[in-house]
Amino acid sequence: MIRGLQLRERIIVDPQQQGIWRAHHFVPLPIRTYRILACCLDHPHQILPDSLLLRVGWPEDIRTPADLFPQIHRIRQAIESDPRHPRLLVTRREAGYLLQVTPVVVEFDPLPPSAWSS
Repeated sequence: MIRGLQLRERIIVDPQQQGIWRAHHFVPLPIRTYRILACCLDHPHQILPDSLLLRVGWPEDIRTPADLFPQIHRIRQAIESDPRHPRLLVTRREAGYLLQVTPVVVEFDPLPPSAWSS
């Protein structure tokens, strides 16, 4: 059994593999994207400014909010039922991003890689 963070039914963040289980399909996340998601998970229901998320994703580089958009897009594709109309990770214009769900620690049994969907 592995410990993960459930965002909603059938959506579990797997910190060990740094990705997300959607039902029985695993979505791996690039390290930078996972770091940004982890920061959001550590601060649910708090608006996180772009500047903070940029420091988390690119700790040694100076970046702009435009660099953050693709990472947020990847996260939304993995956790949202409709990424174009997000309900879990929302934008607060001129303020930052807000994870509108409280992650719940769960124990789960992931499928072996041979059973992953392609």
